Amino acid sequence: MRIVSASVDGFRNLKTASFTFSPRVNLVLGRNGEGKTNLLEALNYFALGRSHRGAKSDELIHFDQSHLHVGLDIEEESGATLACEYGLGRDGGRRLRVDGEALRRRADLVGRLATVFFNPDSIRLVRGGPDGRRQFVDQGMAEIDPVFLTHLTAFQRALKQKNGLLRDLKKGLTDLSTTRRELAAWNRELAGHAAAVCLGRWQYASFLTPFSNESHKSLTDNDLQLDFSYAPRLESVSKAISEAAENPISKDDLEREILAELDYIMDSEIRRGRPLIGPQLDDFKVVLEGVDLRVYGSQGETRTAAIAMILARSDVLFQKRQIRPVLFFDDIFSELDRERTRRLQEMASHLHQVFIATARRDDIADWQPEHMKTWQVNDGEFSEI
Repeated sequence: MRIVSASVDGFRNLKTASFTFSPRVNLVLGRNGEGKTNLLEALNYFALGRSHRGAKSDELIHFDQSHLHVGLDIEEESGATLACEYGLGRDGGRRLRVDGEALRRRADLVGRLATVFFNPDSIRLVRGGPDGRRQFVDQGMAEIDPVFLTHLTAFQRALKQKNGLLRDLKKGLTDLSTTRRELAAWNRELAGHAAAVCLGRWQYASFLTPFSNESHKSLTDNDLQLDFSYAPRLESVSKAISEAAENPISKDDLEREILAELDYIMDSEIRRGRPLIGPQLDDFKVVLEGVDLRVYGSQGETRTAAIAMILARSDVLFQKRQIRPVLFFDDIFSELDRERTRRLQEMASHLHQVFIATARRDDIADWQPEHMKTWQVNDGEFSEI
């Protein structure tokens, strides 16, 4: 998969511009704040239906404009091309189109443009909180199984309703008997979706580990074993996983076990005024030769492990759907030593289209890939060099 060309109008500080990209390496040079990251954000938005930086829609629109528009021509693995576009307005309006056809839901974007993004915050995948690891796994699993995304979205919606009930009860806005009946109903709803989410996360961790280990060895040239494993917060799920080798997991059985666990803890949740267990509290272990990198890893070890895991996500996507995602590198090479930078550049550009944003030309001084295109950006204006 690759982005053939793009047009950008009204996105952050970027001047109206059109681009034709290299199928291999695209380099964007510029000082911090000039707009190089904004271009990568604009290109990546269509893959997620949102900003990877967590920005609100109106924050993406140029301060003196009422709307933005970005168009992308994408070439799929088959060679077919798609005309993708999105527009955002200050009135809250949003439109997404593929070949002129409107997409009604963000979930419809899955697989249209597959991307993997690296930036200095990538290290948080290992050392940061569990929410980042959950998001990483959920996005990866959704790319290969849209049904997983359906269950995840439904689970999050039901959890929000349950959370509101518990909060209202604690504030005295509803009576206990009514709330207990409603909580029991939401627990039934949650249990079914939770079983699917937990199984999906467990499967994805098993898909990711061999590729993470392979990428880690290629980056470091050593044989240290890197393992990525699921650490669920539901006892019923932990038990089912530990016994899976002898007793294959049944989703229906797991759903019943999760429901029993949710109902058992209902009184405690009522006293505390919030949900206490569930997939929303899951985590994942990142272990290098028996050492938990989340706690004991050095900065170099955690950074390399994070990059290996992110690279592995692209390998899982190719294995399951025969799609090579577009790779974005945003000011990441300054975080690596020269040798690991060279290894990562060669690994990435061998099979993928790559976009690199950097303030330092030295980051690619020892690397001269074929068919590279380079742009310089100054105050949101791009010039090809």
